[in-house]
Amino acid sequence: MADNWVDDWVSGVDDALREWADEHDGESVDPRGARLLLDLMRDDLGLAGPDGLTPALLRRLLLEVFPETVVAGADEVPDILATAHRLVAFLGESGAVPAARAAELTAELDALAPRFAEVVTAADTAERQAAAEVIHGMMVAEGVDPDDAEAVERWVREFEALPEAERFARTEEYLRRAEELVVPPVRLAPEAELAAAARRSPLVAEALSGGSDRLRQAADEAGITEDAGGDDHAVLDAWLRLFDAVAVPEHDPSGGLSPAQLVQNELTGVLIHLYEQDEPTAPEPLAAALMLHVEQEYEVADDRRTLTAAVETALAEEIDNLVRWGVAETRDGGFALTPLGVWGVRELLLADGFVAPQVGELAEVPAADLVAGLTWHRHDTADEEIDGWLARRDPRDAAAELLEVMRTGTPGARNLAAAVLERVGPQAAGAVRDAVRHAPVRPYATLWLSRNGDPGAELSRAEYVWMFVDSVAGMMETAEPDEAVRAALAKAPADADMGALIDDIWRAEHPDATDVLVALGDHHPDKALAKAARTAAYKARSSRNGAAPRGGDASGSS
Repeated sequence: MADNWVDDWVSGVDDALREWADEHDGESVDPRGARLLLDLMRDDLGLAGPDGLTPALLRRLLLEVFPETVVAGADEVPDILATAHRLVAFLGESGAVPAARAAELTAELDALAPRFAEVVTAADTAERQAAAEVIHGMMVAEGVDPDDAEAVERWVREFEALPEAERFARTEEYLRRAEELVVPPVRLAPEAELAAAARRSPLVAEALSGGSDRLRQAADEAGITEDAGGDDHAVLDAWLRLFDAVAVPEHDPSGGLSPAQLVQNELTGVLIHLYEQDEPTAPEPLAAALMLHVEQEYEVADDRRTLTAAVETALAEEIDNLVRWGVAETRDGGFALTPLGVWGVRELLLADGFVAPQVGELAEVPAADLVAGLTWHRHDTADEEIDGWLARRDPRDAAAELLEVMRTGTPGARNLAAAVLERVGPQAAGAVRDAVRHAPVRPYATLWLSRNGDPGAELSRAEYVWMFVDSVAGMMETAEPDEAVRAALAKAPADADMGALIDDIWRAEHPDATDVLVALGDHHPDKALAKAARTAAYKARSSRNGAAPRGGDASGSS
């Protein structure tokens, strides 16, 4: 039968497997699951036929390719392994692979079953958490109150009833927009200080006294009919409702907008601009940024010079209002938000689905959440978050949490967790030594032990190469490949032999080695090294597919 496979060998195996299952009572096979495994063998392992399957490739299929490609629940692991066993049994009985190889594949399945369960469970947990965060974000972005159980249930029911293509499109659009909905971390003043500032703010008094039609309308929208009183929380809640109504006015652009209405329409953008700045913004750059946005978003029919002057005047009036209400202040020749303004704008951003980190909010979270949260921070605030997190934990417990993230996480998470681990004291040595047995953690653990005085800990060349690949792969999770390559080369020692390193990478047992070599081949500034990286990427693919690259054997010797 081994000679009868058609060009599309997967379809041939699939059809034959179904016939075999019909002929073998009790050997039921999940046809979709088997077809999925066959597709992965062809498309991700690059097999030209089932006879190319080896125990090493089977291990790579289940421990690397499958969890990275397929969304599967931990409860599905027994069925997936059963399908794999029946597929291997069929390949052996049909002669598609030699009987001895089939026995080796069966033994390999038994050996890797516990680890397969671990990686699928870890991937499933991460996938469910990520999916829940996306769904939550989509609901918030569409105006659904997450605390309104009935509204949440209705949204989920309606979303799940949509055709798959439309669900996918809406999710993609949300994720695209979500990349833009991130603002820098800020420090918030204590609630008592913010409430005192809200009590001093004349915003409520002006709205209740009918200072303008706009303020009266804002008070009506906020439901405020008398001077706000009560505890700090109640005062801030009332002030925020009024600020929300006055800061986000709605003017219908169809009938044309006056410069004042145009600026009011874009006031939230002005507030976000001030929120994102480390230093006060001078009036001229602020007006120029607003005018640039206006020209991009509106049909500007008036003379540009006239319109610019009118917009600048209207913006100055709005800034005066913000200063009077205690939202902004003049400082060092420019404008900046006050502590009350920072708090108020952040609350509005959160309500609109923005990611708006607060310095200090990661101190009590698990290590996985710390690592995820650090991606939104600058170096200075990230250091502050790490110090706060470590200060609340015993060094050994902190190390154990971080090492678990490194064992189960992506390269990006592993790199961040390793950076935090570097700040843990020598009391963690026992936990780090225990982690050496886990392959993804071993190089980092060895380096940590070496830096903390363990004379027996020495980083091997292979471990150094593995860490380089892991570092570049981690950067490629959040940056474009060219940016990751530039950053990696900048961090490499000045005397590093990049040619030798590239030659070692293709032999490295890292799942992302090929992707890193491709990135180096596409973006390394040295043409000779770029060509070497492209050649090494070809060797890596050939090696991982079980074929020896031309000019050498499967081990890479030439």
